[in-house]
Amino acid sequence: MRPTSKTALLPPLFALLAACGGEPPPPNVVYADPEPGLAASPRWLTFTCVEPGCETTLVATINIVGNRDVAIRRVVVSDRDRTDFEIVTSEPTPFVLKRPNVFEIQVTFKPDGDPRLGDVDVLVTYTDASANESEDRLAPGELALPLVRRLVGEAEMVVMPDRLVFGPVLPDEEKVLPVEIHNVGFGNIGLVLESVRTTLEDIEIRNLPENAILPGESWNLEIAYTPTDERFTEGELIIRSADPLAEPVHVAILGTSIARPALLLRPDNGISFGDLPVGTMGMRTLELINQGTEELVVQNFELTGQNLTFRLPRSATVAAIAPLESVEALITLDGQIVGPVMGNLRMATNDPLAVIEDVPISGLVTEPQIQVNPVAMDFGAVPRGWTVPRAMEIQNIGYGELIISDVNFLVGSSDLFTFRSLPAVPATLTNGQRLGFEVEFRSEVEASFAATLSVESNDPNTPSFEVQLQATGASCDLGCPISNGTPSCAAGVCAIGACNTGFYDSDLQAANGCECQEIGQDPGEFCAESIYLGQLDDDGDNRTFTGIIPTAGDIDIIRFHAKDSSQIFSDDFDVRITLNSADPGIQFCIYRFGTEDHQNECFFTGENCPSNRSYRHDGSLGREDGSDFTIKIYRTQSTTPSCIPYSVFMRNG
Repeated sequence: MRPTSKTALLPPLFALLAACGGEPPPPNVVYADPEPGLAASPRWLTFTCVEPGCETTLVATINIVGNRDVAIRRVVVSDRDRTDFEIVTSEPTPFVLKRPNVFEIQVTFKPDGDPRLGDVDVLVTYTDASANESEDRLAPGELALPLVRRLVGEAEMVVMPDRLVFGPVLPDEEKVLPVEIHNVGFGNIGLVLESVRTTLEDIEIRNLPENAILPGESWNLEIAYTPTDERFTEGELIIRSADPLAEPVHVAILGTSIARPALLLRPDNGISFGDLPVGTMGMRTLELINQGTEELVVQNFELTGQNLTFRLPRSATVAAIAPLESVEALITLDGQIVGPVMGNLRMATNDPLAVIEDVPISGLVTEPQIQVNPVAMDFGAVPRGWTVPRAMEIQNIGYGELIISDVNFLVGSSDLFTFRSLPAVPATLTNGQRLGFEVEFRSEVEASFAATLSVESNDPNTPSFEVQLQATGASCDLGCPISNGTPSCAAGVCAIGACNTGFYDSDLQAANGCECQEIGQDPGEFCAESIYLGQLDDDGDNRTFTGIIPTAGDIDIIRFHAKDSSQIFSDDFDVRITLNSADPGIQFCIYRFGTEDHQNECFFTGENCPSNRSYRHDGSLGREDGSDFTIKIYRTQSTTPSCIPYSVFMRNG
């Protein structure tokens, strides 16, 4: 039996409506079409004042269900001897109630001390109003309108069974199973069903209650399974009471109309152990389900993969599974070897659509392992006044998540070692991922210095990885290394005296020397020092020049001649010049001098400096458009020099 769905005393809104003589809000019950006849609204009348001297009058409206006129024969109280109830109808009986008319029953309750506590109903006896016989003639019947005195107690819902197994049912056949709804509460509070639902197409819910189920009573729902084609049906019936505080009851539904053995595996996408810490054992269940109407036989199990084992219940080697039954097999991974787990379970079955079935098995045996590069760092002799940075890197060379919890200098480390860049921690690295940062040494005095860098992580073998750092503060006279240049020790400070030819100091930092190298030949800023790229014919001829602007005042001049060839009825002369660079501070200006033949001089006239770094001059039909083009590449003011290169693309036609 599933857990019961228990309601406490009705919520305040329910009680307030009952106190006013009404009934709870009409539940959203999934009912089949009601039987023809009569229906009452509300479905019962509740009288809350039961002391002698009270007088309460409540009204119920009676309407027709169906499409037949109804003859109302009599309206009486079920206990003829009672003197505390009086009823008055809006029409004297007998009478004919025609659709869509209704009539009212007014009930007055005057408690007079009558000790009888039995149920009392208003009974409305009726029959079909027509004298003619027909197939849809309304059968004689009687509508009971319960008269409830004071709501006391609580409703408690118990549903049996908790699982409906229809078994094999062939297409277009039908099987009906009952579901019993019990009100095991006490008092006079009825159990009202708000809804009975299912999403299964082959399931129909029948015989839902039209009234509340009183304490001690029960009601049988009829659940019909009618498959229309071959399929496995699995789902649930969800039963909710009108009490919003009560949990719904779920009834599992299982059926099949597949006329053969049919294998279903759960999970259906293979077995995954996920991340398994090294040295531990992982266990997963593989459920073999027979969805068909005939016995399923599964055998010849073959398991591949390191440290994997497979076992059927009772160590069987063959699984014979009855229709809609299942067998749970156990797959075990002994996590002794770090790394990915790849395996496969193959089996043979008598399911004609799954003669051979493969189940992929995956997982990851984890043990994060930290690696720090370099494992030790010597900054060497650093001239006084210099600050030298060095790059470091943390990598997870193991499996599973490596969590970097802290990166710091241990107590006793020289404070001349500091972090130039440090990522936010904690940080998580998967296998192969890296985390970079920089440390630097600031040389202030001539002496030797040391520090210990500690990286804290969840590496079980090296939770604290230590890197030894050392450096020597040196005088300029003892050593002033300048890369790609010559040193200067003016004022005792190591500085750049001059850069070698083709090298430049863009960042004005002596520690990294002359870090920028010219690309090819460096054009000068004067016409005589410029680079001439030759003639570009108007048939699509093009050139590309690449260089750098490493200093604030650097200017490059490049030139070319654009030829305008003779054409009849057309002109292909079309010059386009584009500057590309990741450095937004690099710009260019274009100067055009019209000439059929190239001139050796530079004519800086007609300046055009496009902000979008793109220029175009399209020729005119019938006119000579040949021109010398001079291109000035420069750095805008207030931008920081860099070694980032630029490229100028030139095309004619």
